[in-house]
Amino acid sequence: MAELKDLVNVNINRDQIEVQGVWLPVMFTMESFAYVTEAYGKPYKVFEKDMNLMLKDGKVRLQKKELHLMNALIYAMIRTGGTKCTPEEISGSIPINDLQGIFQTALNIFNGQHFQQNDMERLKGIETKKS
Repeated sequence: MAELKDLVNVNINRDQIEVQGVWLPVMFTMESFAYVTEAYGKPYKVFEKDMNLMLKDGKVRLQKKELHLMNALIYAMIRTGGTKCTPEEISGSIPINDLQGIFQTALNIFNGQHFQQNDMERLKGIETKKS
């Protein structure tokens, strides 16, 4: 019997980021939505709308809201990658000089996602039930 890893790229949603010289696995899957909501404090659809607004002109300012968006995405990916932490620990552990590179890695993974419409509809239903 064939193994899945022989048929498709099973690491398409995986990467690594370096925080203070330590390499951490990061990943974005359906599980990540709950972590984004936890860290952002708002439903995922609000996070996604705010993220799109932030990236609209291709220039990201490092103001409070933008930092909150970045940290929420990074936190979600670190948690999904298997590292236990809190959003506050993420915010406090990433030096500002490293944030751009770490966020770019997270954004590349995030932008590479192609969730099907029915997946997003189920997600909307889940968010409504949790609210």
